[in-house]
Amino acid sequence: MLIALLVLLCGSTTVTSSDSSRPCGDFPWPSDDYTVDCDYDFTRPGPGYDVTPHGRCEITCPGHTELLAGPPCDGNQGLTDGAYYCNMANATWLGTTPVCLGYYNNVTMVTDESNGIRLVGGTSYGCVELFDNVTQQWGPVRGWVLDNFNPTDDTQMEWAHLACRNLRFSAGLATKAYIKRDWTADDSWPLTDHYELYPLQYHYEPRYPHTVPKFVVAKSPAPQWEGATLHDAVDRVVRGPCPDGDRDCSDEAFSLCLACEGEQQDEQSTSGAISTLSPVMTSAIMYACALHSVAMFLIATAVA
Repeated sequence: MLIALLVLLCGSTTVTSSDSSRPCGDFPWPSDDYTVDCDYDFTRPGPGYDVTPHGRCEITCPGHTELLAGPPCDGNQGLTDGAYYCNMANATWLGTTPVCLGYYNNVTMVTDESNGIRLVGGTSYGCVELFDNVTQQWGPVRGWVLDNFNPTDDTQMEWAHLACRNLRFSAGLATKAYIKRDWTADDSWPLTDHYELYPLQYHYEPRYPHTVPKFVVAKSPAPQWEGATLHDAVDRVVRGPCPDGDRDCSDEAFSLCLACEGEQQDEQSTSGAISTLSPVMTSAIMYACALHSVAMFLIATAVA
């Protein structure tokens, strides 16, 4: 019970396998929500990358879903095919827990009226809208540009964290995801990849009438102070048609689309940008993490 509680507080820990054929151990995220097919003997020849794969796992999502979030997406390391890789250099599986996302449906919405924000498309994914008190209408968040070639996109994930916390989710999950694609012999660039990486905003590109308000965000990092909302990041609101040449306002591909982590929490949960812990709680967690580290060391020593 104590070890389970410490793992919950400090994050999951994988005890390194002594089997040289599986330097990262077994695939760490098995689930009934998808199927996993692993080739633990997979290696990638050739220099030029920091990542040294030894083991590769493919995820197949069920037919009622279309997107996969979680696999690594680093073009600098040649990891953009939607598969999971064991990095032999540090005995770590790259990526995070696989999450299969369903199809976009513009009648499915998750709303937090107290923050004047809603997510349209799915129960935890889609595109963000804000409420305009002047016109009494909902409208899209625009002017948000995502760099598809940045492997980390930490700055852009700050926007996802802010929007998702405003919606009473614990955090943002992804701004990009892998789309299932059936490549055929007729494709001009035939590939064998099972998935294709896409920013969610380019995949969804929701359409709106010209009459709805457009909330154009400022070209700066998302506000992260306690109690911040997405409304605090809005630079201007365009009510009516967008001015000629104003792509930040008019381009659907500049909409704020994302996926949130887990499920929406109840009304009493914190919806601001950052939640702070009391000094007593912080000390307790630090002490628990120290005990967790000692316990993991003793387990690893016993296994060895």
